[in-house]
Amino acid sequence: MAFACDTPRGLMVPVVRDAHTLTAGQLSVKMKELTAQAVKGTVSPDDLSGGTFTVSNLGGLGIESFTPVLNPPQVAILGVDSIQLKPVRREGRIEFIDAIGLSITFDHQVIDGAPARDF
Repeated sequence: MAFACDTPRGLMVPVVRDAHTLTAGQLSVKMKELTAQAVKGTVSPDDLSGGTFTVSNLGGLGIESFTPVLNPPQVAILGVDSIQLKPVRREGRIEFIDAIGLSITFDHQVIDGAPARDF
């Protein structure tokens, strides 16, 4: 799994190898390590290649919606938007809930739309 990382040298996309085998806590630690290396300029070229799926989080910047751009040969990229209050109707009343928007861009030559939608 790769993730977009803003650095003084521009956007970098470090790769967390075997991310599916890590706990959420281990994944967080690895991402923080790679982010620090990317920002300092010490990230290994090997850590910037081989990703198949990227996560791009602009929510922390207050972005409510965006279309993430796929970086071939990766298969897909998930865009994570900011958390916004959303009005919902419950039992005839309007309540506000926290809601987060997600958007996915994927290579239709590699994956069909239905599995991408389901994800």
